[in-house]
Amino acid sequence: MKILSKLITLIVLVFVSQVSSAVEQTQSRPEMKMDESKMMSHLKMRQEQMLKMHDLSNKILAETDPKKKQALKDEQLGLMKIEHMQMMSMHHSKMIDMSQ
Repeated sequence: MKILSKLITLIVLVFVSQVSSAVEQTQSRPEMKMDESKMMSHLKMRQEQMLKMHDLSNKILAETDPKKKQALKDEQLGLMKIEHMQMMSMHHSKMIDMSQ
């Protein structure tokens, strides 16, 4: 019985230690805030990308020639790839900043 109570106490202590460590880490992370001008610049860039994507979608749907349609799809896929790489780069740089 003593062994069981010691084991339970040890498990509870380890759990409390882990929880407090996690809370401490989340509280010590600096907040990543973007100033207003950077945020607006970023949003304008996103808006332009979205408009290009929608424009290409409309052209793809309206195109009847299969070769031209595929070329438009390839162009749209290229834009999607660029946007994805930008987002991954931003995410990666945020993760690096948070780890420091």
